[in-house]
Amino acid sequence: MPNSIARQAQYSVHWIHQLIHSVFTNQRGDAEACIDPLLGLFAEDFQMVTTGGAMVGREQVEQLFREGLGQRPGLEISISQVRCVWQEGQSAAIHYKETHRLDQVESARLSLAIIRVQGDAAQWLCLLYTSDAADE
Repeated sequence: MPNSIARQAQYSVHWIHQLIHSVFTNQRGDAEACIDPLLGLFAEDFQMVTTGGAMVGREQVEQLFREGLGQRPGLEISISQVRCVWQEGQSAAIHYKETHRLDQVESARLSLAIIRVQGDAAQWLCLLYTSDAADE
């Protein structure tokens, strides 16, 4: 069912950011245990365009998470404006706003993720970030 694919992809946006938050904050002391489930959400050939415009692959993303373990204990991440902007077959493009707050500094970016859904599993194929998001 097409709506089911879009819903699952939208849910994965929230889920992946919960895992990212767990890795960076390490509130329960189990951040290392979050890395494998987090990395499992990225396709082997995953590509991401960073806020600075660089293209990075899954290996660089894994390195970012491993180096960031527990490095941002006060980080807050909020996800809003989640919507499906395209769907074909088992894949959907999900647009969302991601806001980070750390030490009273807030930054936001708009993101577009291409996510493939198979059964109950969502896998991220591609992610594009903006450098900054204006209030909408």
